Amino acid sequence: MASTRAPLARFETASGARIYRIPVETFPGHINNVYLILDRGVSTLVDVGSGLPQSVEDLHGGFEALRTHFGERVRLEGVQHVVITHSHIDHFGHVGWFQAHTGAHIYIHELDARVLQNFEERIVMASKDVRVFLERSGLEAAAREELEELYRAGKSFFKSVRLDRKLRDGDEIGPGYRVHHVPGHCPGQICLQVADVLFTADHVLPRITPHQSPAAITPFCGLELYLQSLEKIRRLPGVRLALPGHEEEIGDLGGRIDAIAAHHHERLQQVLAICAEPRSLLEVSRELFGERAGYTRLLALEEAGAHVEYLFQRGELGIANLDEVAAQPNPVVLYRRPRVG
Repeated sequence: MASTRAPLARFETASGARIYRIPVETFPGHINNVYLILDRGVSTLVDVGSGLPQSVEDLHGGFEALRTHFGERVRLEGVQHVVITHSHIDHFGHVGWFQAHTGAHIYIHELDARVLQNFEERIVMASKDVRVFLERSGLEAAAREELEELYRAGKSFFKSVRLDRKLRDGDEIGPGYRVHHVPGHCPGQICLQVADVLFTADHVLPRITPHQSPAAITPFCGLELYLQSLEKIRRLPGVRLALPGHEEEIGDLGGRIDAIAAHHHERLQQVLAICAEPRSLLEVSRELFGERAGYTRLLALEEAGAHVEYLFQRGELGIANLDEVAAQPNPVVLYRRPRVG
């Protein structure tokens, strides 16, 4: 997911908290927003970047800019709370530095805690689930091996950390910041509400529709939970401004949620049309996104898989080669829209 760089910026909540957006390049061409909240003598960092050299350099440079241009007396070593919005490595990869070099308390939702606490274990188990998913998708063996290696290699530099608190929906952090659990994009994805400002992380983005993957790979992911979580955030009262994990701030949160939901419902109709005849997940992915290479091929398969899974769970898609699926361990699954009449 390529993303544009939003500028360093200052925001203020109705309660007087100062918020600073610090853009960091977490991977080449991939920009994340890290946020510093300064509120009644308490400093809270929302996400920390990937921990790769450029990401770390941008984070330090952002704090230097806060001192130089905004007159804030802040240091990374002085951060008191670190809130990780979800367990994707561009958001949490640098958290080990804060544990080693600061006294900051580290928070993440309980459904994502295992990723940070037992990272090596999680990669091994998740890789096996990805392998089954790719086998059933119709991807050829050599391409499967390439994607499995890419999946593991991109996450190999992180080491497990200790957490100070596992969050649940409705919890409060620091000076009364409210946690809203919104699974779908990630099992432990949260939005954090600070007065009339909502940090939406990767749950709601201003331009990109957040990536979806099927629950068959990761429990508490999937399009069903994601759409439910969108509706939950739509109903939150008193939100004036949304600050996402990538790109610019969102002024009309409800309107953006409507657009994202409409996009997914349109894609579901596309999948139904594609599956008028038996189609593998790989064929559905190619119809939706064209031929992809490298890691984007896995992302395209996951996105297609999330929509196929949603329709299959509702009986709007069936399995066209059920005898073959019953007889073999992990054959390619062919999906077809049930014929009417």
